Amino acid sequence: MQQEKKDRIIAISLFTLFTLLTSVIAIRQKQNTGLAATDGFFGDIFVDNDLAYGTLPLQKLDLCEPKNISGKVPAVILIHGGGGDKSDYTLICRQLAKQGLVAVAVNFRESPPPAYKVILPDNRDALSWLKQRPEVDPQRIAAMGGSLGGYVSSLLGTMEFPNKVKCVANNYGPTDFTDPSFYADSPIKQQFVDKFFDGVTYDDNPQLYRDLSPITHVSNQDSGSWLFTRSRNDRLVPRSQMERMVDALQTVGISSQIYEYEGTGSGHANTLPPKENLKLLDTRISFLVQCLSS
Repeated sequence: MQQEKKDRIIAISLFTLFTLLTSVIAIRQKQNTGLAATDGFFGDIFVDNDLAYGTLPLQKLDLCEPKNISGKVPAVILIHGGGGDKSDYTLICRQLAKQGLVAVAVNFRESPPPAYKVILPDNRDALSWLKQRPEVDPQRIAAMGGSLGGYVSSLLGTMEFPNKVKCVANNYGPTDFTDPSFYADSPIKQQFVDKFFDGVTYDDNPQLYRDLSPITHVSNQDSGSWLFTRSRNDRLVPRSQMERMVDALQTVGISSQIYEYEGTGSGHANTLPPKENLKLLDTRISFLVQCLSS
């Protein structure tokens, strides 16, 4: 009897060990196929990570959508800042899905210089991928991003190409590369010249700087709803970038919402107390939901 008991304990231990090893192997296999362990259903939403919108390794996005979709619904493309990652928008992606929207957080190439030659095509391809989803209403899509992502979002709302979005949320992103204040006051000026323009300065090619500025492409055919959010203590992108863009949009009859906050810290100074951070998040999500519901 004692020996049988020992045998049962050994058998149970071996079974438990086998189960754990099988689980670990399954998780690793899932990760190796590009699927994060957080794929799947989360309450009323579905998340699918690392979907390919192109053939290159960085051309991946995370998809968040309601579990039950009837007909075609609005969508949002979320664009991270320079040197960031689509995981920066994991929370917002899921929050938007809970609001009944389809959302994608996008990774894209930022090199080799000039970066605009890879950043802009990648994000346009991701937007095309989103618009072609059978559950997405291609006429009701918004773009939101921070810093470089805010800049790209503004281009998706202004440049003359078929995939122009309906709503834009530009969070502390540049809009006018011809603005003298941007180069006088911003410590990222040289970074933009070196990486974004591959060393070509404004004096070398002013037309290139104009062509790549969202403000240059403003017209009454652009996105009809805009939100600009920024810290009053932003050390990277001067307030004049927002002011000039708001004025340009107003000139063609497009109104904008502005939300400024007292952030602290380095860079864009986005450190906020929890309550204020939630208020900022709610402002951005509410703008997207209301814009896309009209």
